[in-house]
Amino acid sequence: MEVDRNSESKLKGARVLIVEDDEHYAEWIELALLELGVSQICKAMDGESALKLTESEPEFDLIVCDWLMPKMDGLDFLKRYREKVSTSMFLVLTVKSGLEDAFEITQAGATNFLVKPLTVNELQSQVTSMLC
Repeated sequence: MEVDRNSESKLKGARVLIVEDDEHYAEWIELALLELGVSQICKAMDGESALKLTESEPEFDLIVCDWLMPKMDGLDFLKRYREKVSTSMFLVLTVKSGLEDAFEITQAGATNFLVKPLTVNELQSQVTSMLC
């Protein structure tokens, strides 16, 4: 996916946290972000680990987070994170696609969500629109 110079600069400077319990999927997301030029990427395997990470590094421009994870799911992490930081963009990835699921995600404070499985282009387009 090609981006203009202004967007390229914003993407390069963005700090992104990936919260995903599937290591291969987390790597796939990271590669998609690297292709866009995002270079400041942190990863956590579950909501509990992500919450601990955000205690020392609270400010991220974007958090890409799976919903269904062990220890602490993505929505619980989102709610707890929003208690401290309200400015970060938050993209939830989920296999749930019902209207009530979408409502629950937005009520929790997510900026947007994407339904899995998704393509690299879908992810990159959403990330670009959120950060630029």
